[in-house]
Amino acid sequence: MPESNIPAACHPEEPKRSIAGSRCLLVLLVGSLAVAACFGQNAAKTKHSSTASHNDTLKQQYDAAQRAQFAGDFAAASRDYQAFLSAALGHLADSHAHTGDYPGAVRLFDEAIAVGAPDPSGDLRLAYAQAALLSRDVPKAKSLAQSVVSEIPKNAEARFLLGEALLQNDEADSARKELESAVALDPNYKNGLALAKAYLALANTKDAARVFGEMTHGFGDKAAIHLDFGRAYAEAGYPDLSIAEFKKAIVEDPSLREAHYCLGASYLLSLGEAGFPKALDEFHRELKLNPNDYFSLSQLGYIALSQHKLPEAETYLKRAASLNAANPDNPLLLGQVYMQLNRPAEAEQAFRQAIALTTDLSRNHYQVQRAHYLLGRLLVQAGHADEAKEQMEISANLLKQNMVRDQARLKGAPISETAGAPALQRPTDTAPVDAKTKRELESFSAQLAPALADSYNNLGVIAAGNSEYATAAGYFAKAAKWNPTLPDLDYNWGRAAFSGNLYALAVPPLSRYLAAHPHEDGARRVLGISYFMQKDYESVVRTLRSLEAQLADAPQLAYMYAQSLALSGNYAAGVDRLRSLSKANPSVAEIHRALGETYASHGDYHLAADELRAALQLNAADQEAKDQLAAALAHLEAKSIKP
Repeated sequence: MPESNIPAACHPEEPKRSIAGSRCLLVLLVGSLAVAACFGQNAAKTKHSSTASHNDTLKQQYDAAQRAQFAGDFAAASRDYQAFLSAALGHLADSHAHTGDYPGAVRLFDEAIAVGAPDPSGDLRLAYAQAALLSRDVPKAKSLAQSVVSEIPKNAEARFLLGEALLQNDEADSARKELESAVALDPNYKNGLALAKAYLALANTKDAARVFGEMTHGFGDKAAIHLDFGRAYAEAGYPDLSIAEFKKAIVEDPSLREAHYCLGASYLLSLGEAGFPKALDEFHRELKLNPNDYFSLSQLGYIALSQHKLPEAETYLKRAASLNAANPDNPLLLGQVYMQLNRPAEAEQAFRQAIALTTDLSRNHYQVQRAHYLLGRLLVQAGHADEAKEQMEISANLLKQNMVRDQARLKGAPISETAGAPALQRPTDTAPVDAKTKRELESFSAQLAPALADSYNNLGVIAAGNSEYATAAGYFAKAAKWNPTLPDLDYNWGRAAFSGNLYALAVPPLSRYLAAHPHEDGARRVLGISYFMQKDYESVVRTLRSLEAQLADAPQLAYMYAQSLALSGNYAAGVDRLRSLSKANPSVAEIHRALGETYASHGDYHLAADELRAALQLNAADQEAKDQLAAALAHLEAKSIKP
C-alpha cells in the first residue's frame, strides 16, 4: 500500500446560479429570451466545506484504514476504506458538477453511493440532489432528497432541496410545505427566498411579500436583496412587481451589475413592444457597466430584429455569439435575420447550429421547435421536400409536447412573429469553465487516483480473504479503473474471479498479467483452466503448451490440456494422452468423463458410453457425465433403428 498522499482538493469557483433560480416560468413576450436568462439566476451560493478541512478528513479516513489493515482489524479497515472512498468520490463528483460536467458527476456520485458506506447525515445524497437540480434531472433530485427527509425529518437542507425539486416538477403546494419546514428549521436567506417563490407559484403574492419583508428586516435593505426579489416576481409572471424591486436595487446601488438588464427585461415582459424604448435604455446602461454582458447584447439584437434593423441586429447577435458560442438562442435569432436578408445558406446553417446546440429539447418551452419549423421552410424553398417534411414533423411534435406541458400556465400574452415560439422555460445557463479550472480538476483527480485504486484493491484483498470472491473481483475491477498499473492488481483480480467461478471475467486480467510475467506458471495454469471452462480449447493449448512436460504431476490440468488438444484439431495426440492419464489415474472420474466426451466428439459413441459409465461409477452425482451419457446412448439407439 502506498504512503498516504491525499492531494489538496480542487474546488472550482461555482458559476453564479442557484437551484431556486433555475425554475423560470415566463410567458413569451418580445425580448423573453433575455428575460429568462436574467430570471434564471440567483445570487445565493451553495455552501462548501473548506478545502483544507475536507482534505484533512480524507487523509484521516485513509490513514485509519491502513492502520487497521496493518493491525489485522479487517472489519475496521473495510469500514474506513469505504468511508474514504465514499467521501473522496463524492467530493470529486461535486467538483465535476460545479464545472458543468453533470454526466461525469453522475458516474462518480453513483460510484460513491455504490461503495456502501453509511450516509447518516445524508450529505452525499444531498450533494447529488443539488447537482441533479442544477442540471434539471428533477426525478433524481426528488428521489435523493426524499430519501434523506424520510430518514432525517429535521434536515433543513434536505427539505429545501426536496421543495426545489417539487417546484421544478410543478408540485407547488407540496413544495410550499417542504419549504415552510425548511424555514422553520433554518430561517436562512436561501430557504426564505425559496419559500417566497413557492408562494408566488401558488399566486399567493400576499405571503410572498410578507416573507420578503421579513427577509429585508433580517438581512438588511440591500440592493442585492431587491435584485433577488425582482427576479422571483418576474419568474412567477409578475413583471410590474419585479420592476418596483429592480428600481429599488438601482436606487441603492446604480452600479449593481445585472440590475439594469433585469429592469429592461421586465419592461419587455410587462409592456411587450411598447416597452422597447425603456428597455433599450436599460440594456445600454448595463453595457456601460459590463461591456461584455451577453444577455444585453443578445436582447439588443432581438429588438433590432423585431424593428427590422437587420444589419444592427446581426452586429449585436454576432458579438453576443462570440461571448457564448454554446448558447442556442443566438443562432436561432441570427437565422431569422439571415432569412429576412435573403441569405438562405447562412440562415440554414444558423438553424442547424441552433438545433445541434439544444441538448435539452424543453429549453425555453421547446424553443427549438421554431428552428425546425424555419429550417423546414428553407428546405421547401430549396427543393428538398423529403428533409423539409421531416423537419416540419419534428416541429409539430415539439409544439404538441410544449402545449401539453404548459397549457395550464399560458396566459394569452401576445407573441410576435419574430419570436414565433411558445411560452418558454429555459434552464440556467452554465458559466463556461476556463481551461485552468479544468486542468486543476484533472490534476486533482489524477493525484487522488492512486489512493482510490489502493483502497479498492485492499477491499478486494479483504473480501477475498473472507471467500467473497465475486465481491473481491468487483473491487479489483474498480481499482483498475483508477490505476490499472497497480502492482499485482491483475493477478489478484483474475484469481478472485477464477475462485468465484467467473471464468470469463478472469481471462482478461490474467492474460495481461501473464503477458507482463511470462514465467509465472501459477498464473498460466489458472488462465489455462479459465479458458477450458469456457470451452476455448485452442487458447488452452496455446497457454499450457510450455508446461506440457510438467503436466504429469497435475492430472486435472493434464486431462484439460489433452482434451483441448483433441478438440482443437489434434485428435490422435489428445486421445493418446487421455488414455495414458486414464491408465495412470483410473480412479479420477473427470479423466473418464473427458475421454468419453472426446470420443463422442469424434462419433465413437460405444467407447464414449463406456468411459462415461466409468465416470459415473466413480462420481454418481456428475450431472454433466449423465447428460453426455444420455446423448451418447441416444446416438447409438438412433443408429440401431436405421433401416
